[in-house]
Amino acid sequence: MKVISFIFITVLLAGFSGMAMLSIDYRIQGFGVIASAVVGELVTMIYGFIDTHGQGIVTWFKANILNFNKDIYISFSYLYRIEIEGKYLLVRGELLDDRYQPVGGVYKYYQEASDFLKGTIHAIPETQFTNNIESDDLRMRIKGKYLLAFYDWFGMMKNREYDPRREFYEELISSGLLSDEAFKNIRYRKVGVHNKGITKSIVPTHIQEVIYADIFEIALNDEQKKLIKEAVKAHPHELCLATPEEIKSRQYGGVSKMNIGNNALWLLEE
Repeated sequence: MKVISFIFITVLLAGFSGMAMLSIDYRIQGFGVIASAVVGELVTMIYGFIDTHGQGIVTWFKANILNFNKDIYISFSYLYRIEIEGKYLLVRGELLDDRYQPVGGVYKYYQEASDFLKGTIHAIPETQFTNNIESDDLRMRIKGKYLLAFYDWFGMMKNREYDPRREFYEELISSGLLSDEAFKNIRYRKVGVHNKGITKSIVPTHIQEVIYADIFEIALNDEQKKLIKEAVKAHPHELCLATPEEIKSRQYGGVSKMNIGNNALWLLEE
C-alpha cells in the first residue's frame, strides 16, 4: 500500500508540473482527470480496509452504518425447485392457507449454537410465524452490527441444519401426498441463492430485513414425475403445478386474487 501511494503521489506531482506549462483550458481538463484519479484512489484504499465478509459494500454500509444498533429481521431458508414439463410443484402453505408456495422452509439451528446466537450476537427468536414461544428456526431479530458475523456463522454450516430433506419429507411424505418408498432416495443439488441483502420489509413490524433462501433442484426419474402429476390431480387443494406466467402473476388456475406466495418467484431467478 505504501509503494502504491508513493507511485500515486509521484504521478500526481508530475501531472501538476506538466500542467503548469499548459493553457488554461487544458489545465481545467487536467484538473478534472487528476480529481477523478484521486477519488478513485481514495475509494480503492477505503475499500481495501473494509472487510465486507463477502456480502458487498452496500450490505456492509447498511449493517454497520445505517442500522448498527437497530433491529433487523432475518429469515434463512431453503426451497425446492421441482420442475415437471415446464411447470413448478407448489404446496399449500401452513401459515398462509390460501397460498401455494414452494416446498421448503426455514433452516433450524442446533442447541450447540445457542451460545453464539443468544449470547454473542443476542439474537431474539421471531415467534410470529410459529406456535411456539421458543423456536429453533433461523428466523429472528438481530442488531445490524451483528449481521455480518451471522453470515459468517451460517456459511460455516456448523451447529445448524444444512440438509434440506426434512421439509421435503414433512410436506410431501408425512402428509401422505407422495409415497415414501418412491421418494426415499431423492437426489438434489443447490442451483441458486436468493439474497438481496438488507431491504425494507413489506411487513409493518419489520423495518429492515434480510430474506435469504438456498434453492435446491431435485433430479426426478420418469416414475417420480408420474407420481407427482397423479398427486396433484388427486389433491388439487394441497398441490399444484404452476407455469412461470402463473408464478409471475401469483395467480394459479385463472383466479382473480393472488393465491401463490411471493417466494415462488425466487424459483425463476437465474
